[in-house]
Amino acid sequence: MKFCWNQSSVLSGKGFSLDAECLLSQNRPNHSQPAIAIKIDENPAKGIVNLFRSVDQNHCFRLTAEEFPENDKVNADFSHFGHAPGTSPPSFIIQTGGTTGNKKQILRLQNTWIQSFKINQKEWSISNHDSYGILGDLTHSISFYGLMEGLFLGTNVTLLYDWLPSSQLHEIAKRKLTVLYATPIQLKLLLRAFDIHQFEPNSTLRRIVVGGSKLSSPLIPKLENIFPKAIITEFYGTTETSFITVSNPDTPQGSVGKAYKDVIVRVVNESGDVLPSDVTGNIEVASPYLFEGYIIDGKFSSNKTDFYQTGERGFLDKNGNLFLMGRKDRMINILDVNVQPEEIESYLETFEHVNMAYVYPELDKYKGTQLQACLFYEIKQPDISDITKRCRKELGNYKTPKSYRLIGARPPLLASGKLNLRSIQTKLEQGIW
Repeated sequence: MKFCWNQSSVLSGKGFSLDAECLLSQNRPNHSQPAIAIKIDENPAKGIVNLFRSVDQNHCFRLTAEEFPENDKVNADFSHFGHAPGTSPPSFIIQTGGTTGNKKQILRLQNTWIQSFKINQKEWSISNHDSYGILGDLTHSISFYGLMEGLFLGTNVTLLYDWLPSSQLHEIAKRKLTVLYATPIQLKLLLRAFDIHQFEPNSTLRRIVVGGSKLSSPLIPKLENIFPKAIITEFYGTTETSFITVSNPDTPQGSVGKAYKDVIVRVVNESGDVLPSDVTGNIEVASPYLFEGYIIDGKFSSNKTDFYQTGERGFLDKNGNLFLMGRKDRMINILDVNVQPEEIESYLETFEHVNMAYVYPELDKYKGTQLQACLFYEIKQPDISDITKRCRKELGNYKTPKSYRLIGARPPLLASGKLNLRSIQTKLEQGIW
């Protein structure tokens, strides 16, 4: 089973429009390798056409925004299956976001996504009368997933990432889009453009699919004001796992929902013992949508495990709703108390004038590890005394940063819209901030 372009689908973006017939208009390239790289930045139309021609020939493909180095070979024999084009299971290579470390290439079978397309079609009542909007760069997995789902299911798809947020809002209304794939930061930019340019609420959009990071609670009512008919569907997943959990209108505040169809989610301690409800631990997943393995330094490392360790910490309530606490590798120990900086960052970002926040540890030779925070703002500095007072009241002393750096600039971001933590930390260490 492999990706296909439904005859009903039309793909458009800034300055281009394509349909399934475009794939037949020219001769298909005769690739000597069973796996190829497709450059898809300044000319998305050309890249997407090449992508589907490669799919048709059963080539394993990888998307890239840069020129593909000649010595960086993408070999189809990374998988443990047969590998001649036409005999190996249709697969593709995609890259992780690299939030806290180096980006990783992973090998995934196309049918692991196609199973989800069909589930979402049923659960969300998707038809060829729907129109998808994709806010992000196609080299990010949520954007690429949304594109392939829309084209597979016969919807019209619009790539919006080349437009400014105000123009994105205009195109969403003009094209009467009904389903939007986005990350929280992309939605936050839409909200800001909506307020600045005083747009009218949009009653056409009926579903917003949010992934990539946790959607902060204060953003939800604002989105509901802009898109009053839209169901906000938040999912938790990774590039390696695809969907893990998905929310619905009954999901409690702060949760990312219950396990996706046929997925098993469990929370364990460091010894691998399953923890009871409401106890925080390490999140593990058994799923039919898992990746095949990593490609590291040109070598394939197979993912053979009953439960995949996500690297995230959280807990399940008694009804099976998952609550995320943060990444295990970001956990900070303050006087023998484990603290997740993501929880503090989310709280700090609810304050007026705080665009984004980054919390990190700093060692004091007298007081031990102390929490510090960078607050990114663009127009007016936030009120630090008010923030500190409310943090102590709401979060407690352990989770209240001891000092703040106010940075009047946009923070460095990854393609996913997440903070580029490595870049921020490097600037701090170099004294740039």
